[in-house]
Amino acid sequence: MNKFATFPALLLLAMLTLFCQCSRENRIENDGYGNDYPQTKETFAVIDSSMSFMNSDPAKSHRIIDSVRNAKLMSPQRCDLFHATVIFNGENNPDSALAICNRLLEEENFGDDSFLEEEICVLASNITLGANRYLETLKYAERGIKICHGHELMQSDEAALITRVGQAEQALGRIEQARKTYEKAQQLVKDDKTFGGLIGRISLMKRQIELYFEAHDYDNAIAVCHEVLDLVARFDREPSIVEQRPETMVESGSATRDFADFYESQMFTKIARAYRMKIEEKISTGNDKADRDSLNKYLDKWDKTATANSPENLANVMQELYFTGRKMRFNEAKNAVAELYKSDSLVTGYMEYLNLLAEDAASNQDYKQSNSYLKRALALSDSIRQRETLRTLSEQMAINKVQEYQLAHQDAENLVARHRLANWLLGIILLLMIGAGTVIFTLKRRNREKELEIEETKQDLVESQEEIKELAQQLEKTRTERTHATVEGIYEQIVRLMEEQQIYLNPDLDVKLMAEELNSSRTHISNSINRMTGKPFRQWLSEYRLAVFVKLLEENPEVPIHKLMEQCGYKEQSTFRRQFKATYGLTPGDFKRELDKRNQK
Repeated sequence: MNKFATFPALLLLAMLTLFCQCSRENRIENDGYGNDYPQTKETFAVIDSSMSFMNSDPAKSHRIIDSVRNAKLMSPQRCDLFHATVIFNGENNPDSALAICNRLLEEENFGDDSFLEEEICVLASNITLGANRYLETLKYAERGIKICHGHELMQSDEAALITRVGQAEQALGRIEQARKTYEKAQQLVKDDKTFGGLIGRISLMKRQIELYFEAHDYDNAIAVCHEVLDLVARFDREPSIVEQRPETMVESGSATRDFADFYESQMFTKIARAYRMKIEEKISTGNDKADRDSLNKYLDKWDKTATANSPENLANVMQELYFTGRKMRFNEAKNAVAELYKSDSLVTGYMEYLNLLAEDAASNQDYKQSNSYLKRALALSDSIRQRETLRTLSEQMAINKVQEYQLAHQDAENLVARHRLANWLLGIILLLMIGAGTVIFTLKRRNREKELEIEETKQDLVESQEEIKELAQQLEKTRTERTHATVEGIYEQIVRLMEEQQIYLNPDLDVKLMAEELNSSRTHISNSINRMTGKPFRQWLSEYRLAVFVKLLEENPEVPIHKLMEQCGYKEQSTFRRQFKATYGLTPGDFKRELDKRNQK
């Protein structure tokens, strides 16, 4: 794998880690959580442990947080905030998490914890932003900003909340307000000398670029791109200007160049896209040739970056390669992106990719191939939120069908014209020959047949348009049925795997291992079990093993409990006893004694 393929993920991880560490250390030293509940790094280690189980075992996260609450290491209100975080991120239940936030904000029982209220507002604004409830996002973010304002330690949180306001305004179409809001957030982080501050500035500048694209203000978008390029170039030349860089970046001499190359590649593609949009929308301030030259110049710059050949970068610049006619590079990008989407199943990006291939095929008048790409995109668009996409794709398929028939019609007309010319020439010759009338009659009959073929072709075109409309309706109707059938199919495979291969005997069995056995994903496995049984994976697996244990105990009462336990996939007796008692209300020994009494009767 290309070493740059994972660089964006590593960069984001380093940024989040650094932000969390810096913020946490400052707050511990300044005791911002209140005198009634003094904080220690050990307490945060426990909380970090609970957060590490957030996605894999939310129930365990909740238990760890409750232990902190019972030990009175944190206030009940702050523990409730951590519970809400687990519910939102781990259990994917935004409504329940938001209800906890609203209760805490209504109670206003923050004591002398100067950070709690604004942290609740941060979480609530994240939840509502993800749920597209932008007016609520504004309410929570603005409340949090009032708390942060004027507190030096809270500047990073204030910048994050102001950014939430900008995102909500952008989604509500208030583009000018969003632009000013992002500028305000940028002012807060401009003097931040940490690596996290550098990433924050670049992120805000990228949002400004998006706003300029939405407003079709491509000149300002290009100007901000150049500001980002100047910023990363300076960091590349003088890494010491940024404090608290990730340890890996400090140790590696090439890390800053990799960082600069990553953002240079992004900015070159955005600048190239801006020039392409100026040309297509005919809003050039200069002349078309100058903009095309600039477009090609920045494509050349992008091509020289080390990350240019990664599938993600190729996906971002495919339209520009196609627009500029770089056919060989476009085909390279097409193949690389195909492999990316084949392995990662990126549906939305894959649709854009298929649409571009359809356009490429249509430009070569290969309408059948174009429609084959559009049909694949149509199948991927089968969801409620993409009805508009379904309609657009169907219309494009109809247009392609019309163009295909128009070509056929034109060929038929050309053929008719050639026949008519032949008839005219033959008619002149046949006038000089005996039997000319018979030959002319034959040719006219052939012409009539061709005209009938043209009429039939036109009728086929009308019928095809009706079929395409019906296809779109059928896709919408069958979406729910296919989804339910898929869930049932996966669950049947899981049951067969448990019954036939007895995979539950593996004490280390988890969602990942089961997904590998079934050549599926952890998400599909968890969703199928949850939707078919109403239980999370861990609870379902535990009850399955315990049911096997009870059956073995009934059939083999003379065998010791610990032997039967091992035959059910348990390796820790304490875990087995705890889960058994939680399910049946008795210890395994008490259960066996009850069973022996019933058998004696």
